[in-house]
Amino acid sequence: MTRAFRSEVVKMRRPAMLLGPLAMVAFAVLGTTLGISRADRGTGELTVARLSQSDGFALMLQRTVDFLGIVALGVVAIAVAQEYSHGTLRNLLVFEPRRLRLLAGKVAANLLYVAVMTSVAAGVVLTVALLFAPSKGIDTDGWLHDGLGTSLAGIGDLVLAVLGFGLLGAILAVVLRSPAPAVIAGVAWTGPLENLLTAAWQSVGHWLPGQQLAAIADHGNSVSSYGWALGLGSVFGVVAVVAGAGLFQRRDVAA
Repeated sequence: MTRAFRSEVVKMRRPAMLLGPLAMVAFAVLGTTLGISRADRGTGELTVARLSQSDGFALMLQRTVDFLGIVALGVVAIAVAQEYSHGTLRNLLVFEPRRLRLLAGKVAANLLYVAVMTSVAAGVVLTVALLFAPSKGIDTDGWLHDGLGTSLAGIGDLVLAVLGFGLLGAILAVVLRSPAPAVIAGVAWTGPLENLLTAAWQSVGHWLPGQQLAAIADHGNSVSSYGWALGLGSVFGVVAVVAGAGLFQRRDVAA
């Protein structure tokens, strides 16, 4: 597992791998600045008064989970599935024939990469928000004083939710064995399909994996409580890991 982890880390040093972090930062900053710029209109949840509270930054950060989750899903899905599409998986198995160790090291490295990317994006968002928010009349003093614990917990919840998206991308890559279908399937399921189902039958959203990830980022919402989302999300994660590992272990590698 250690050798597989290290080999994956070497790939992350390529210049092309910077596209993921840049996309995360860009989407997060864009969503944050748009939310702040609309706060002085006094409509919606992100108002000046609401964002001036101690948990204002955590609330604003919750709005970035969809963007960051999609990027994380794509990054991990591509990293895993391209071994099939490029025909390099067989070569990797020559050096590490223990399949589960290979898969575990590869996925662990990519999930760590996603966690670091998300943390960096959250830090950039905080910096931009602290500079931009006062111009809209938002008091940010509480974010780093009375609300420091809440702000850090918000970052932790965001990282946890984004890791869930990354794990979903890894499982889809193992099942579909091609980057494009894995990314498309993941985005379609967690985005429009789950949202349509939840809009039509809110009780259904209480059982959908993507909705649980959103609830984790929100620290609980109208669809699921935080505890329920963590519990059910963990069950989904364990089932997905077991199923994906079993499939990776038993399926023939044709190329």
